[in-house]
Amino acid sequence: MIDGRILVVDNKVDRREHLVALLENQGISSIQASSCEEGLRILLHEPVSLILSETELPRKSGIYLLQETKKHYPDVEIILLTHNASSFTLLQALRHGAYDFIVRPIDTGEILFNTLERAFEYQRQKKEKESLLLELEVKNRQLNQTLHRLQSLNDAFRGLAACNDIQSIFTEMLRASINEVGSKTGFVALFDRSGENLGIKVSHNISKSICQTYAKQIPPGLSLVIARRGKPILVSEDLPEGLKALSSPEEREHLITCPGMLSIPLRIKERVAGVMIVSGHQKTAPFAEHDLLFMTQLATHAQLQLERIGLIHQLQREGKSTQRDQNVM
Repeated sequence: MIDGRILVVDNKVDRREHLVALLENQGISSIQASSCEEGLRILLHEPVSLILSETELPRKSGIYLLQETKKHYPDVEIILLTHNASSFTLLQALRHGAYDFIVRPIDTGEILFNTLERAFEYQRQKKEKESLLLELEVKNRQLNQTLHRLQSLNDAFRGLAACNDIQSIFTEMLRASINEVGSKTGFVALFDRSGENLGIKVSHNISKSICQTYAKQIPPGLSLVIARRGKPILVSEDLPEGLKALSSPEEREHLITCPGMLSIPLRIKERVAGVMIVSGHQKTAPFAEHDLLFMTQLATHAQLQLERIGLIHQLQREGKSTQRDQNVM
């Protein structure tokens, strides 16, 4: 099937118009040029799928047109028309990337249309192949990213398994999250016993003085609202107006870096105990769903580790109590 626009290049008006008439009779769109130079100018501004060009043109030849077209428009196919079917001419044409050549005269157009159909089918198959290769590259890249993410998650799990106190667990969890999602700042904040105040426990790229100031209470604002809601949040770019309105000036200045934000609730025994917030993505890597999933899985594993440590501490206390009872007896 011929579905595309054809540029016809020939300095002889009668031959050029004869070709155009043959194409129009078949419902094929075309545009004309009387020289190589005019054809190249047309290519700058007009969409063309294929070129039919005479080899012998004034000043610059059809071979030159072929070379320049393939250099700047490699997807455009060229079929050369010639009276001179010498081996040298044909070799030059094929060497420079011509799809085919047709020896004049062209009377009924049967050879012309057969050649055009093959050229357009070749283009279609080439585009289909390129599309499939691109799709395969994307899938391979996604697979490699998934494998990398799984490796990073396994490394983080091993790091958490080596932690034996709350502070080190939260520090490792935040470190792994920052490294994997590529955020600029981040912090872990926990509620106090009253469940009213949220204080920073560990942080990344936030000044020590700010962390000390907000160790017991972060000024009421977006962080507190997010923690109380207890749901993951993904912001890929700048904060939407609704969230920005909830943020305090202190948060915007010291705790949250734009663009982008990821937030994960931290649970201990099914109770929301705090929140981990990272913000400020790299220019070429906005936060995405897989980043949120990574942090969610990490937080879940940290919760299990905290519960394990709690159980160990409980067993240690029970063991000490039993030892005291035995000593009394």
